[in-house]
Amino acid sequence: MTAPPGLQAEDRPDFERALHQALRTAEIREALRRSGATGDADVQRLRSRALVESEAIATAAAPEYAAYLRQRAAAAMSPSAAPVTPAPSAPSTVGVPSPTAGVRGLLPVLAVLAPALAGASAAAFLLLGGLLKLFRSQREPAEALLTAGLTSATIAAVTLAAGVACLLATAVRHRTSAPDQHPRARRLPHTYPPHGRRRNDAAVATARDAWLRALLHRGILPFLRDRLKTSQKPSRMNQKSEKGNT
Repeated sequence: MTAPPGLQAEDRPDFERALHQALRTAEIREALRRSGATGDADVQRLRSRALVESEAIATAAAPEYAAYLRQRAAAAMSPSAAPVTPAPSAPSTVGVPSPTAGVRGLLPVLAVLAPALAGASAAAFLLLGGLLKLFRSQREPAEALLTAGLTSATIAAVTLAAGVACLLATAVRHRTSAPDQHPRARRLPHTYPPHGRRRNDAAVATARDAWLRALLHRGILPFLRDRLKTSQKPSRMNQKSEKGNT
């Protein structure tokens, strides 16, 4: 037969609370009044005796305490009580520019600037060529400027068409490659259901309550009754002796 488990240090606060509850019961208060120990010093003295003999008192509830310790150890060793470490997530590539990102970003700018510059050049050449053509001595430069203006106008038209096509292609590509606004939820690593932890906690709390009830009714209260009875005997004997002397 194994010896009953001793009261562990982490359970001594529960023992002290149960002792405090016992000292506040009507039965113990009435017994203190009958014995004449109504002061705080007498109550603290009785409490100190109970704390000194806490191991002996706790043996009265040894089966319940052993069941409580087993339940607590099982809950601590259960998988649901183990901390869950999240799985390492893949490195995010958001915000990291790709090698071709700069080129793709430059194409829309060129598609806007090239037709504008070519158009401005064509207008300037045509204007200057038209003005110089008014002078007979400047016909050759005027013809050259007009030719350059027509060439610039052609370039402006071609680059404008290419720019529009480039912008349309970019818009279509962005539309098709846009990220999903409602991504699927990531599959989390397997974790144990939370109801398992709640079930273990409830079992531990039930075992603890059963131990405290047994400790109170089979251990602490009988100890206090015995101490109060032994303290009443000398006082009764003293009262009888005083009556005999009178």
